[in-house]
Parts: sequence; C-alpha cells; structure tokens
Amino acid sequence: MKGFRKLKRFVIVMLIIGLMTTGWSTAFAADVRTDSQGHWAEQQLAAWLSKGYIQGYEDGSLRPDNPIKRGELLALINRLNELKDTAAVTFNDVPVDHWAYSEVAKAVKAGYIEGYEDNSIRIDNPISRQELAVMVARLLKLSVSPDSTASADKFMDAASMPDWSKQQIGVLASIGVINGYEDGSFKPAGLVTRAEVVVMLERASHSAIYYKAGVYGPTSGTSTITGNVNVTAAGVTLQNMRIEGDLTLGEGIGEGDVTLKNVTITGKTRINGGGANSIHLVDSLLLELVINKQIGIVRIIASGSTSVQKADVQSGAIVESDGITSGEGIQSVTLSALLPKGAQITLQGNYEDVQVFAKGIMLEIPKGTIDKLTIDKQSDETKLIASRDASILVLVLDAAAAVFGQGSIKLAIINAEGIEFELTPLKLEIGSTIDKGTPIKIGGKETTLDEAVKPTLPSTGGNGSVIVTPPPILIPDVSLLVEGAVTESVYRTGQRVATVGDSVYAVSDQTGALYLVPGATSRYITMLDYVVSLNKGIRLEVTADEKVSFSTAGLQSGDYVLIGLSATYGFSEYDGSQELRLSAIPTTALSYDSLYVYSNSGSIDIGFNQNIYSAFGNLAALKESVTYATHADSVTGNTYTVTKATYDQFEIRGNELRITFATPPVGKVLLTIAGNSLMNSTNTLLANDTITEFDFGPGLSIVSPAPYQIGSNLTVVTNKTAKVYLIKRGISVTKADIERAVQEGKARKVPTSANIEAILPTAGLSSGAYVIIAWGGQSTSFWLQ
Repeated sequence: MKGFRKLKRFVIVMLIIGLMTTGWSTAFAADVRTDSQGHWAEQQLAAWLSKGYIQGYEDGSLRPDNPIKRGELLALINRLNELKDTAAVTFNDVPVDHWAYSEVAKAVKAGYIEGYEDNSIRIDNPISRQELAVMVARLLKLSVSPDSTASADKFMDAASMPDWSKQQIGVLASIGVINGYEDGSFKPAGLVTRAEVVVMLERASHSAIYYKAGVYGPTSGTSTITGNVNVTAAGVTLQNMRIEGDLTLGEGIGEGDVTLKNVTITGKTRINGGGANSIHLVDSLLLELVINKQIGIVRIIASGSTSVQKADVQSGAIVESDGITSGEGIQSVTLSALLPKGAQITLQGNYEDVQVFAKGIMLEIPKGTIDKLTIDKQSDETKLIASRDASILVLVLDAAAAVFGQGSIKLAIINAEGIEFELTPLKLEIGSTIDKGTPIKIGGKETTLDEAVKPTLPSTGGNGSVIVTPPPILIPDVSLLVEGAVTESVYRTGQRVATVGDSVYAVSDQTGALYLVPGATSRYITMLDYVVSLNKGIRLEVTADEKVSFSTAGLQSGDYVLIGLSATYGFSEYDGSQELRLSAIPTTALSYDSLYVYSNSGSIDIGFNQNIYSAFGNLAALKESVTYATHADSVTGNTYTVTKATYDQFEIRGNELRITFATPPVGKVLLTIAGNSLMNSTNTLLANDTITEFDFGPGLSIVSPAPYQIGSNLTVVTNKTAKVYLIKRGISVTKADIERAVQEGKARKVPTSANIEAILPTAGLSSGAYVIIAWGGQSTSFWLQ
C-alpha cells in the first residue's frame, strides 16, 4: 500500500496547494484561527492547521475566503509533481522574461491548462470554480461522458455552465471531489476561495486516482477503499482490493491495458478506455459492468474465478469469458440501445442470458454457449454470426434478423417477419404473436414458418432412425499470389516478402472480403475490422476468382497474413501461401518491431523493420552491448539481477538477431540492446535502446531425428508440465484457434510431464512448415515432408 499512500498524498496536496502561497507562509504562535471560528469549513481548516498543511498570516488570520491566483497554483502544481518538460508558450501576456513563463510552459506540456480566446493566460487573475474543475480533470486524465453531464445537472444552476466546463464539473462531482452550496448551486463562475480549496482536497483524498503505471494493492490480504476509484493511465494493476464504491477505467488508458486481480467492486465498474489487448478481470467480483468507450473497441477478458452479475455494452467491444475456471463468469449481458447502428460486438465464452436492444448491429459468437439470447422487438437488422464452436440453447427472435454461421441453435422461437437462417436450427417454434404463414428464409430458400417447422426426413437407416445429411461447410480458399513485388524469402523457406509501398495480389474462390492484417491478429470479424480502422491492415471486397491488388503503402513493416471471409461470414483456413513479410523502405529509420520467436534451444529472435548489422563490425563486440535482467514475478521492479550476454551465441539473420543462451534464463526477462550498437545497410545507427520482455516458460526439445516425415511420430520433451501443440506455421496462435484446429484434425495436442517423453502423431497432416509450441513457453519451427 505504500504506492497508494503516496498517491493519496499527491491528490490531497497537488491540486489545491495554492493554499500555501506567500501569504500563508509565515507562522506565528498566536492563534491563527481567529477568522475561521464559526466558518462553514472550520473543522477542515483546523485539521489542516494541525497537520501543518497550511499556516496563517502575520496578523494571525487565515483569510479563508480569499481567492487563489492562477500563476501561484501553476507553480505549486509543477513543483509538487516535479514537472520539468516544457512546451512552446505563445500566450501574448507571458513574455519569455516573465517570472511565470517556465511554469506556464510546464503546465502546457502536461496538458492541464489552456489559454483564453484572446490568446492570453491571465496569470495574475484569480481562478474560477469551473476553471479549476477543468484543470483538475485534465491533470488527472479523468474520462468525461454523457453521464458526466448528468452528474452536473444535479446543480440548480447547471444551465449556466458552459459546454467547455460542464462535463468536467460533472465527473468531479460524480467522484465526490466537488460539491455545491446549500442552495443546490455550484456557482461555476465564482472565484475559488482558500476554504473551498481545503474542502475539495479533503474530499479528493478519499477518491483514489491511479494516474501512473504500476501495481497497486497489497501482495497478500485485502485492502478496503471506501469511495470511488479512478484509473486514468495504462499499465495499472489493482490487486487484492475491495472497492466500496464505483471503479472507472478512464479514457486516459487509451489503447493500453489494465488488470484487476482479486478485486471486488460493490458499485459500478465503468470501462471508458482500453484497447484491443485488453482489460483483464482475474479472480474478481463485479456487480455491474458498463462498457462505453467512445472511440474504437475495447477487449475484456474474464478469467479464473471472476464473476460479473451483469454487463451493459454501450460501445463496440470484444468480451471473452472462456478463461473462467471456477467462477460464474459473466452471467447477463445487455447490448444497449445506445449502441450505434453498425456497431460490432464479439462474445466468446459461456453466458446465461444475452439481450439485444440495439438496432442494426453485428453480434459475433466465435466460441462458447449462450443459454438464452433474445433479440428485442426494437432491434431490427441484427446480424448474428455463430461460428462452428458456438452454441445457442434458446434463440428468441422478436425482430427481423439474419443468422449466419455453422454454430448450433437448439431452439429458435420466431416472433417477427424478416428472419433468415444460413442453417436450420435443430428445432423451430412459432411464437404466439406471429402468423404461421409468415415467410422465412433458410439456406437461401424462401419458405413459410409452418413449412419450416415440419420435420424433414431425408432418409432412414435400417433401424428406422433418421439420417440427416448436414450441408457442406463453405469456406473460402484464398492465396497471396507470387507476382510482381512478392518474392520468396532467403531467410525463411516459403515466406513471401515485399517492401512497404509495393502492391501485392490475392485471390479468393468465393465472393466476400479479403483482409491483409498483422499475423498475430485474432480471427474475429470485430478485431479484423478494428485493425483496418486503425490503418494497420487492409480490407477489400472481392468477387469469386477475381484477382485483387493490395497497396501496402502506409502499413508498418512486419509479418502479415491474408484472411478470406465469405459472404456468409465463414473464415478461410490458413495456408503458407497466405503469409507475407513486409520490409521497410531503405530510407525508413531503423527500429525494433516487436517480433520475437522462441526456439527449443533456449533462443530468442529479436526482429527489426529492416536488415541489421553490428555497428562494431563483429558479433563479439555486439555481445558487450547486450544485458538481460531476470525476476521471479515481475521485471517492473528493481530487484532483478542484471547479466551480461558474454557467453551467449549471437547470429544475425537478415532483419533478426538470434540470441541462443548458454544458460537459458528462468522467469521473466527484460533484455536490453544498447543504443548505437546496431545499424542498417546505409550505416545509420539505431540510436535508442531496444528492450524486449519475455518469459521462456516450459523448455521444449524434439527428440526425434530430422528429417520429419508425414505419418511418423514426433517425440518431444519439456522441462516442465505443459500442453504441447503441433500446428501449421502461420495459424493464429490464440488458444481458441489452436484448440479448434486440434478438434478439426488439423493440429495435434499432447499434455506433457517434466522431462518425460511425449508423442505427437503426424498422420493425416499435410506437408509444409510447422511449429511445435509448449504453451506459455518455447517453440520451434520445422518442415514436415
């Protein structure tokens, strides 16, 4: 809790430390409370006096109703927060030689203050209540939303609040930092007095705000926080906490990650920030979850013993609960009417009840079971995509909807016109509010409800049992063509290579869409479209058997894969012909591009955006620039041991540096390549340090001798208990995709015990490049002939 105590002190003193201006800096033995006796803030002022936070004037007065000047507040905020970085100052009333110039420059850089419309900053003016609210909200990166406006509306003079301050006033009111006057007003234009500042700080001390990355909470036991909690930065982990109030994960998190580990929240949990990597809910208890990220999608992963009573989804999201091991998971999900038309939602895992109140959205269920899914009567134009590993026990359709995919629907209850199914549900039931002659489309054919519910008997077996022939699964066959700029790589057998800016060609045998996206992208339609929206991938609508051209201009260098999507939302299977490596153009600055692959010999491949060379002319000298640190639990602390890479083996393979460890490190590793030790083909140095974090996990060895033939058994050994997978190289390595490939017979899986041989059969697989992965640890690539 040491970090939390420091944070509380920051909140208490940081924002309103303007109390401690020059007028309050001299203390005398006289009773300095003479003008605070009977004051509405007497109790708080006395408490602050006793703690030494404030002092009186020479005449023994506190002057609690005096205003605070803007410049004094900026200077003290900057000093307390040790703000040193500056930005250019262009305000017309703060010349370079002004005493407050540097303070203003720091405040502008920190982003918590702006000027007036006439380009002035008015440093000597007192500050208004609404100006202070805006400053505080910006400094703490608190998220504002329509809910914030509602919180401000509780004040009787809310109509007088301008648009530029109303939401900030609301968000501070919602967490109890600010309050109104006895008559119910806030007086936004009123000047902030010293007494008001003391009270605001006192309240802020009871509202925890985590504004810096780090791990907060005790390592054992449980810490209770009374009041609301806000997380306004990425990289925050809250652990072993009970929050008796609301938790807000704010917009300041951006596209970053936040983890809740063994956290109980008695109020609402609002997710307003976070990215495609995710908000992790581990072994946590949440009563109500509200997802409302204004721009882009957020991914929520619930695992372990996590239980969420209900989730209200108000913006695009991916929600995964298939990692639940002992908790109840996410029991009830509502897709709110606030969702915009065209919003995409992915639900993976098991859910008791899902209700759709939004119109014109796409709901994707890649895997898992939903006990009951209801499409409300106001939710016309819903697209429901249930993939092969998905099952819906009861589907209630009270509005027009189209249901695609090979997933199983046990019972569908029809209460509306305009229903379409790609596959027939196992059982259809006509609802009480619909005519039995209502048209319905199944498998592309028009029929009526009464005809659709009649049992069909294609043929019978010798014992009279019904034999139903399932329809063929139509998935696109797609390939990246070796034409034009695409060539075969000399570094990796079979991988196609182009340079950023080149045009590459592809073809699909079905009408639909083709995606060219980074190789590690999860195979959710929601995620693929999100990557495209960030300009990190490309989507093209295609016609069957027609070649299309992808311009790679604007993409980052790295590994990409081609993915096909049929008109009925079926994904293509992976094949080596769909992989592409994009190299950086020669004039691009050399940089680390986060590619790293473990091998069975305890090595790591560190990738860059173009070919690299030792700046010292030899690998022996390069070794001296590399260090790595290990730590049992985390590499974010300072208790790890730093080791030189002197005895390890180095090899440069085009754009990759392979380091094979003489003694593979155990636990989490933070590896650093010093700046100016690598260069590109034009002798331009990589100026910055390259830092890679990894964990080898279970070690892996293939005991069987090469070459490896289809039909033979591969013998493997791990140094820890593990799950070992044999998969074709380039397949999405999410656990769900790998497990599905195993179920379909396209991959193999075997559990292992430490140092005991295990067998992976290869019969039935096709030839090509493969990877063996010890899940959570090492992997190795090889060719199966």
